[in-house]
Amino acid sequence: MWLAADMPVLRHALLRTAAHLLPKRISAMLRVKDEEEFLDAAVRSIIDSVEQVVIVDNGSTDTTPAVIAALGADYPDKIRSYRYAPAIARVGIETWALLERGRGAWPHLSGSYYNWCLRRCEHPYVLKWDGDMVATSVFHRAVAAWRRAPAPVLMMRGINVHPDRQHWAAARSSDHAALLAQQSCPRMPAWVGSLTHDHFEPHLYPRFRARYDHAAGFTQSLLSPFLDPRFKATLRERVDDFGYLHLKFCKRDPYANYSDDLARVIAGNLTTGPRLDRESERLLEQWGVRAATARRA
Repeated sequence: MWLAADMPVLRHALLRTAAHLLPKRISAMLRVKDEEEFLDAAVRSIIDSVEQVVIVDNGSTDTTPAVIAALGADYPDKIRSYRYAPAIARVGIETWALLERGRGAWPHLSGSYYNWCLRRCEHPYVLKWDGDMVATSVFHRAVAAWRRAPAPVLMMRGINVHPDRQHWAAARSSDHAALLAQQSCPRMPAWVGSLTHDHFEPHLYPRFRARYDHAAGFTQSLLSPFLDPRFKATLRERVDDFGYLHLKFCKRDPYANYSDDLARVIAGNLTTGPRLDRESERLLEQWGVRAATARRA
């Protein structure tokens, strides 16, 4: 008979067995809105390392649908595209207020949108990707190593490019409490006090029993039995170097996804960091994302 003390051991064994039985085939999941600037580069930079790319457009008013159509024409065996109609509340106080309202909120919450997208992914593993992220060589090596490794989850982070496209982004202040006091929502993303890099998160994880909820209050969070903190040593691989360049601050409207007060806090805290390394400069050149001065010349 299994005792209560033995349950974590049994749970871990079952998760390891489930992960072993899932073939490591990947559906990349991109939720996009007005991502015409970098979407083509974002998809093409990962296409050779995944079996499928699921792109879900949430009411773009720019040429994003045309970009998706062109990608679908180039990769008909890999690209799957859909549309999600309900408007999504922005990160911050908009999401917080919508959660407090309750009734009728769910179609407009980012977690509901993510879960809808998850159900369109056909393969056992999901790569959470954005339309403004460009994979580095570290990403491709890490995914190749992950396919050979037993751990089902791949933890990864990216590094943010400054709007001038010649430097990394950096933060003026790392005082989270002081930054938080400048907005109306009682919580905010931890990375607002850094801005150089994204936080580590499970970018690649099993689709089995994965779902998103709103425990954070201001945005969505991934829930998965494979993220049980008791088993992270054996169920998670971590990539310490940067797996992608994040171009969110290089967009024409970099704060469109954030509530107005959170957008002001982020914009006010953004400053110029160190110069880009050579590989990052090469990647920006490869994908046609040149430095701001070069584009004006």
